[in-house]
Amino acid sequence: MSVIDDSQIFEDIEFAFQEPTQEEIEKRKKERAKELERMGFLPENEGYSETMTSPQEMVEANPRRYIIEECIPACLELWNKNIYTFMVSDHLNEGMCWIEVIEDNLSGENKEIYNQLFGHDVVKFSYHSGALNFGVECVGKVGQEKLLELAKQFKMQDVPYNQAYVSVQDFLMNYCGCYDEVPNSNYRDMKSPWSMGLPLNELNEYLKKYDAWQESIESKKTLKQFNANKIIKPIEELVTEHNMIFEDDRVYLSEFHYKKHQNYLNYINKINDVNLSESTSNFKR
Repeated sequence: MSVIDDSQIFEDIEFAFQEPTQEEIEKRKKERAKELERMGFLPENEGYSETMTSPQEMVEANPRRYIIEECIPACLELWNKNIYTFMVSDHLNEGMCWIEVIEDNLSGENKEIYNQLFGHDVVKFSYHSGALNFGVECVGKVGQEKLLELAKQFKMQDVPYNQAYVSVQDFLMNYCGCYDEVPNSNYRDMKSPWSMGLPLNELNEYLKKYDAWQESIESKKTLKQFNANKIIKPIEELVTEHNMIFEDDRVYLSEFHYKKHQNYLNYINKINDVNLSESTSNFKR
């Protein structure tokens, strides 16, 4: 039986936490590049470091920091149409690339387009509750091009509620504290799954019910009720203090979202001008 040297253990631990040398970093990059090439992916973007999900404004400012190269062109196409992306695939999704959007953020026209997406290698599924995913069962340049083809089928739409703008009342409640906490008459208590001591076959079913309860109004002991008496300044002044923009009963959460809304209005105006021009031309004939 061998005796473990404590000093050796501490040396190994210290080595594991040491800052890698430039040579080691370059070696890891080459190994990573070979692995991605083996799996058929495009080369990894410099500085790429995926996150679960990040604010739209942050992602659009530096897309290659958050998104693999296969998904970049398709995301740019969607963003130009005011379709906000929630999540994209990464290199763990071997053999496929996809994009996820929040269903309620899609216009009625774009929901119908999603439903009609098809192809022998097209995939559609729901990864998170309330979200829709679409993609293709291939990666690399081919996957990138096919995913872009799907994105091109979607149409320009207005910016989404909650992510880009809120109502005046929601702004006053959520950003200015203009509400009262009132008891929720529909509140129903539910114990944590881990405190129940349930056998595995019953635990899975209870987890589903618990998750549904957490997302429902029944899990909230109190509710927020709007109180106009707590408004202490003009709405325009409050909005300005939060670096937001107030227009047409909407409060845009930043200039970024407001400009995207303006792009949508310009798009609609151009369509109306074209239709008017065609109607006038037909009338003259």
